[in-house]
Order: sequence, then C-alpha cells, then structure tokens
Amino acid sequence: MNFRTLRAPAVVAAAAVLLTAIGAAPAVARPAPAPTGLAADVTAHEDGTYDVAATWNAVPTATSYRVALSKGSTTLASTTVATAAWSPTVTAAPGNASLSVRAVVGRKPGKAATLTVPLADVTAPQGSYSSSWDNGTGLATITQDALSDNAGLPGITRTVDWGDATIVDWPSGSTITHTYTQLDARYAPTVTLQDAAGNVRVVDVPAVDLNDVGPPTGSFSAGPATGWADLTEVTVTQADISDDRTPPELIARSVDWGDGTTTDWSTGTTVSHVYATAGQFTPTVTLTDEADNSSGALSTSEVVVTADTTGPTVRLTLPKSKHSVKAWKTLRGKAVDSETGVKKVSLRAVEKRGSAWYGYNAGTKKWLKASTQAKAFARSKAFALKTDAQHRWSATLAGLRKGTLVYKVRAKDRVGNASPALTHQAKLSRR
Repeated sequence: MNFRTLRAPAVVAAAAVLLTAIGAAPAVARPAPAPTGLAADVTAHEDGTYDVAATWNAVPTATSYRVALSKGSTTLASTTVATAAWSPTVTAAPGNASLSVRAVVGRKPGKAATLTVPLADVTAPQGSYSSSWDNGTGLATITQDALSDNAGLPGITRTVDWGDATIVDWPSGSTITHTYTQLDARYAPTVTLQDAAGNVRVVDVPAVDLNDVGPPTGSFSAGPATGWADLTEVTVTQADISDDRTPPELIARSVDWGDGTTTDWSTGTTVSHVYATAGQFTPTVTLTDEADNSSGALSTSEVVVTADTTGPTVRLTLPKSKHSVKAWKTLRGKAVDSETGVKKVSLRAVEKRGSAWYGYNAGTKKWLKASTQAKAFARSKAFALKTDAQHRWSATLAGLRKGTLVYKVRAKDRVGNASPALTHQAKLSRR
C-alpha cells in the first residue's frame, strides 16, 4: 500500500518535469514568405552594361534580403541588402535575366520571389574597313577588316554609300566593288550596319582619291632651342597644313626627332618629346594624304640638348648654440644645382640617448628605438624637402631630446644626379 502510494507521485513528478522541459523549448522560427511586389526598372547602355533598379514589398519579420541576378548559369551580381531595394550595374549579352529575392529572418532564408528581367539590345554593330582603287579604270574595292556585335553576327545587314549617289546592299563576302565614272575626284564611302534589334552605326571608309598626285604641304617649328637631356620637353608646333583634296584633319603626320625616335602625330597642333642624350637635333615632319602622296621630310628648327652629369652641392647651416636641444630642433641648410636645379633634399636623423639609438620617422614624427646607429638609420624615414628661391631647406624634428644627434643630408637634381651624403653630429646636453 505504501509502495503504490509513493510511486504514483513519482510518475506525476516525472511527467511534470517532461512537460516543463517541453514548455521551455524555444519556438522554431518559420521561414519568411516570398516577398511580394517584385519589380525591376532596367536602363541599358550602348557599352553593354545595364543598370537594374529592383524593388519589392518589405517582409515585416525580415532582418535582411538575399538578392541575385543571373543569366543562364552565370550569376551577374549577388549580395545581401538590409532594405527592400537593390540597384546593381551588370555587364551581359542581351536576353532575359532572372532576378531572385529571399527574405532572411536571422540567418534563415525564406522562399524566393523571382522575376524575369529583359536585357534589351541597344548596342549597334561595329566594323572597320579599308579601301583600294585603280586610277586608270576607277574600280574601287572596300574590304571588311572586322565586324562584331554584342548579340552575334547573324542578322546584321550592310549597306554601302559609295559617295557618288550610289547606295547598294552588301549581302555577303568580305569585299565589295564599284566603278566610278569620274576619274579625277575624291569620294568618301560609308558602310551602314544594322543588327536584328534595329541598332544602326554608320562607319566611315577611307576615302577613294582617284588620280591625286599632289603631296600635302605644311610648316612647323621646334622649341625651345636649348634643353637638358632626360628633362626638357621639346615641342614641334604646326603653323599650317594643307592638301589639294585631303581635308587637313585627315592628313597623316609623322615626326622624326633625329635621335632614332619617330612619333605618329594624330591629334592637336603640337607634339612633344624628351631627348635621352645630348646632341644637336632637327626634328622633321612627314605628311601623307589619303592617296599616299608624301611631302617628304619637312625640317623644323635645330635644338641643342645638353646632358647634366653632376649632382647638387649641399651645405649645412649650423645653429650658434652647439649643445642646445631647442637650437637643433630645426635643421637648416642650402642645396644648389646650377644646371637642371634641385628636385629634392633628403634628410635622415638618428639620436643616441644613453646606450640606445633612435631613428626618426619623418612621416609619423616618432623616434623608433634601435640597438645600433646603423639600425636606427635603417628604421628612420627621410624628409623629402624642397628648396626655396634662395636655395634654402629646413626640417623640424619633433620630440628631440638630450643626446647625440646624427643626421645625413643628400640632394638630387631634376635628372636624378645625387650629391654625396653630408653627415653631421651634435652633442645636445641642455634644453
């Protein structure tokens, strides 16, 4: 009787413990529903990029959203955002992309909302062409050197305007021909390309210049008349240029600088060059029109280039007080280069305090501890100083204390010649 009476409460107690344990278990978060109202506004650019502005209705329980834009098996962009909007810029071929958005509660993503995003084709085809002709017969040929389109070549149509009121379709092949009836004239053909999406590009073809035998003319000058090797920019300036048929902007120009260097001069009325060695040079300009008539070498003016082979001279300006920390906080001196001029003055400083050395970092203005003078110089960072109109330079040391100050100064000129390092030592025993 007692056994049964005692056992029943034990079972009840065990059940109570079980119920308590079950009741204490945390609630399992349900996956967030798929976002609603998913929309995307796409702006297409001719360079093949797309700005996609995606929005959706916020999910009340969401802590973030996982978003992705993909095309086929390729992910164009993906990330996690905190708000119900996303604006990636992607590069892709035209076609349909898929936008996916999942609401995340804590770390658990919910169901995905998806949207098909059309990526429109707004990029016109590209092509390049060359021309050739027979002066005797007037037979001209246009050759296609390259053709491309972001959506592929099928569907591209070509139309040729020969520049004499003749316009024809170019259905196939890499060349097309036409016979001009007037054999003493310049013609400027064009090729119009159109892809399947209706994007159009008109490409200029090099002119057909029948029986043009007159070369271009022009006048040019070079300056300055003197300069330094590896430093001075010598500039050729165009005063005038002309041709009987070729427009001035289409006349090809080439500059021979006289030192084995040739520069194609494509734009502007000036072109510059820096000579690497000393000597006397007279740049020449060659002009070529669309019919390949050449002016020959047109002289400019002579330039005398001198080499600077010596470094600057450095001098220290020492304070009158030889042992005062205050007097040595700012280090001064002069650096002079009578040829190309001083580019910068480099100064490194170290100080011995007791048995330890310290290297000065000019960037952080801190002293870095080292065991030897050589290691202190290795840990230091140099000042890069400029000189004023009187060739003076100065450097201020923050946190200078009593001890033995050692500093090294070196200057470089504008072509890289360096002065010998100048070292000075001062024992600072009072403030």
